[in-house]
Amino acid sequence: GAATNTINRFQNKTYFYGVSGLKNYGILNDPSLYDAITPKTVDGETTWANKDSVAIFNDVAILVKQIVAQNNGNVDVSSRFTLAMSPTTEAVLSSTINTYGVNALAELQSRYKGLRVVSAPEYSTDAGELIQLIADDIMGQDTGSCAFSEKLRNHAVVIGSSNYKQKKSAGTWGAIIKQPSAIAQMLGV
Repeated sequence: GAATNTINRFQNKTYFYGVSGLKNYGILNDPSLYDAITPKTVDGETTWANKDSVAIFNDVAILVKQIVAQNNGNVDVSSRFTLAMSPTTEAVLSSTINTYGVNALAELQSRYKGLRVVSAPEYSTDAGELIQLIADDIMGQDTGSCAFSEKLRNHAVVIGSSNYKQKKSAGTWGAIIKQPSAIAQMLGV
């Protein structure tokens, strides 16, 4: 019900931002992540909404090159990648078409066979649209995961004279990033 929905929303928020006041971080604010880079300027524009599919492809290629360099060859262009962005950015990615009628997403997936795209509203930030390219693993070890101590615990029902109540609880560790070198970020797309 409502309590379960509230707990799930809180856990999801911790996977992105961690828990304030604790050494509990999310995928967007982990201090071990490399700083976000700025997209290339093309005809005075940095945002994808104002770029063609080639410029968008080139921005993602910069992130691939960064991850390859950060991992000394243990990641290459044939590795499995997750490209995370907001739904707004994803819409631009899949609708920006080149002169041959191919959208930027199709171009990327043609070049990087192991690329998948995921979206979440949290990637629309006050500082601009953020994308993260994540190598899913390095030499078989996962880059990271969303972790929790308990997903949901239903405590005993307490019966009153004309009511009852039940406490529900959960525990979260936020996003556990084991290999920060496997993540590259770009802000302002």
